[in-house]
Amino acid sequence: MSVGIFITSCKSFVNATQGATETKLIKTVSIDQNCPVESIKIIDKVKNMAHATYAIEACGKRLVYQQLGTAFMEKSQAEKTVESLKNPNN
Repeated sequence: MSVGIFITSCKSFVNATQGATETKLIKTVSIDQNCPVESIKIIDKVKNMAHATYAIEACGKRLVYQQLGTAFMEKSQAEKTVESLKNPNN
């Protein structure tokens, strides 16, 4: 019985946090792109345990954002950040 409650609780937690995560993403894109949240939509997404990639349409522009931990960055900026972490002396 306790395993069933744990699984249900985990599923509820995941469902609740996924919505919160996408809301945070849209707010981040709004700030980054100077675009109102009403003009932003998630077109596609690829998620796994470690990170996620989102295709976004914001004020007529198509963008790709990546989730790195709890932060969101436009893909080219995320790649620069990861590379600088791999090679701190460059």
